[in-house]
Amino acid sequence: MNPDDFKEKVKAHLGEDIKFDGHVDLVIISIGEEKQQNILKWTQECKEGMQIAHPCKRFSNLLSFIYKSNDNNIRGILTKEKNSYFIELFLDKHKYYDRKRRYLGL
Repeated sequence: MNPDDFKEKVKAHLGEDIKFDGHVDLVIISIGEEKQQNILKWTQECKEGMQIAHPCKRFSNLLSFIYKSNDNNIRGILTKEKNSYFIELFLDKHKYYDRKRRYLGL
């Protein structure tokens, strides 16, 4: 699936206002269809409350869901405002993931 199709499916799950951070396009291009489907399934599970949300220490009104691929190459953070809507999907490799995680206070 191409990055635009992937983003449209995420928007269908989480709402049109969600933003994308990191290298989402490059990540989606570099992984196979099965891993793309796993990320989509994870976003749906986050919305349905099946995944555990972590409070962001730096931003008290935000919650984050953490995604780690089985091969540990891809990391993701889905950010949500408490009792409200999803804000951002971040997908990238370890270096940028660690930077984003520290920024959010995770």
